[in-house]
Amino acid sequence: MTLLEIKNMVGDLIGTGDGSTSVPKRDRLINRARARFYSERKWSYLFKTATLTFTAYVADLPSDYNNKWSPQAVYSYSSNQKTLYKPVDWDDLDLYGTSDYVYAIDKANGHIKISSTSATLSIDYYYLPEDKAITTADDADPEPAPDITPIGLLALSMWYLSSRQKSGSYQLFRDEYSSELNRAIVNDKKPIRRFNRIPTVQNTGYNKING
Repeated sequence: MTLLEIKNMVGDLIGTGDGSTSVPKRDRLINRARARFYSERKWSYLFKTATLTFTAYVADLPSDYNNKWSPQAVYSYSSNQKTLYKPVDWDDLDLYGTSDYVYAIDKANGHIKISSTSATLSIDYYYLPEDKAITTADDADPEPAPDITPIGLLALSMWYLSSRQKSGSYQLFRDEYSSELNRAIVNDKKPIRRFNRIPTVQNTGYNKING
């Protein structure tokens, strides 16, 4: 399903039927609805893995990382051994030594920091699809969601909320969105586990100082 299908749905239901034409207000609301819907839960189809490259213990988070969620896992993987890193507060990271497997996230600046000397790690995370252009340029882009109905309904509720005098229509589409959201949650499958063995956690306690 594509972005154009969302525009067509919204255009048809507000009575303008102009889905294939750029309508800035409508298209901005669709972007807001997409971001809201894709952040409602950890959708299985938004699960990704990326490689982090560290310089002086710090790496950039993936550009599409959804800041609403913490990483699903941060780890190194060699042969049959997976070493899982433990999350800690950024200000507590100095309490750990280079032999400890811990990490901290700075969401505001898009950084992840570790105490060990590893050069690369893997991160499992949920991404946030980027906003689409307020033109027709991205109309053919496929949506990650298998069903765009909840996004269209949420955009419609936002449209009528902005109209103010259409409070009844806003509530109608908001209620329909809630119903479709619950259906999407029930139908969503969890990602398949990538490792058959139980992850190994090593040296995640505080580094001992002065013996």
